[in-house]
Amino acid sequence: MKKIIASVFVITLFGSSVYASGCSEMAAFNTKIKKALKTASFNEKTLANIRNLQSECKRQHDMGIAVSAISSCNKALDLVAVN
Repeated sequence: MKKIIASVFVITLFGSSVYASGCSEMAAFNTKIKKALKTASFNEKTLANIRNLQSECKRQHDMGIAVSAISSCNKALDLVAVN
């Protein structure tokens, strides 16, 4: 019984740290996009593309993929010229 409780505790501890690191990565992505949208002007088509890419990025990130490995995240950053 002690082994089961210890295992659950360890899994929860590691799982929460992985999830937290993903959140900060997504938060950094969103901050970069928001800052770029405030400082630059884009036409409606480009804004729509950025919003679609952001949504796709968030969807894939919610599935557990790192932001840096998601092509839609990278494309959105390229559109706003943030590296």
